[in-house]
Amino acid sequence: MCARDFEIHVDLVVDPGAVKRAEELVDRLLDPLGRYLFAEADAPVAALVLASCRAREWTLATAESCTGGMVAERLTAIAGASDVFVGSVVAYSDGVKARELSVSLDVLARHGAVSAEAAAAMASGVRERLGADVGVAVTGIAGPGGGSEEKPVGLVYVHAETPERERGVEFQFPGDRDSIRRRATVTALHLLRRLLTQTRDEPV
Repeated sequence: MCARDFEIHVDLVVDPGAVKRAEELVDRLLDPLGRYLFAEADAPVAALVLASCRAREWTLATAESCTGGMVAERLTAIAGASDVFVGSVVAYSDGVKARELSVSLDVLARHGAVSAEAAAAMASGVRERLGADVGVAVTGIAGPGGGSEEKPVGLVYVHAETPERERGVEFQFPGDRDSIRRRATVTALHLLRRLLTQTRDEPV
């Protein structure tokens, strides 16, 4: 068992002749853990996101601030991503958020670039800007500076939007700049995965 950036990976090593016992053990594990399981094979979450989009013939784009393109990098690391992933807007400054992603100056003035409202506008804006069916946005404070009492280092907002539904989440990540950015990246991909695999009536 190994913990990797908000994911728990469990590997079973089976001796010859112990296959049946291993299958029984897997069944016992699946019962209490089934709702948390996102893959039985060793498939990265980015591949699952791309496969879900592909199954619906949907295209995907990312809008990233604090992650600086890391979500896009994870997606494009998967061979064949080009039939789903259309591109990314790395919008680090408020000006780029406003110009390229149509985040309103009112949202930026009232709520700030690191806010649920900005993340939602970024996700919608990248869908429109790049002509994608699905958009995911990440904005936050990766540190080590830039935080405040109201918005401390590690505060991250992620928002995903599809033609059918949308969902935003807020996290307060511990750790240094690199770990905060990596965790924000994984969070964005898993939010996408849940949004794409669950039905309209299921909670995300």
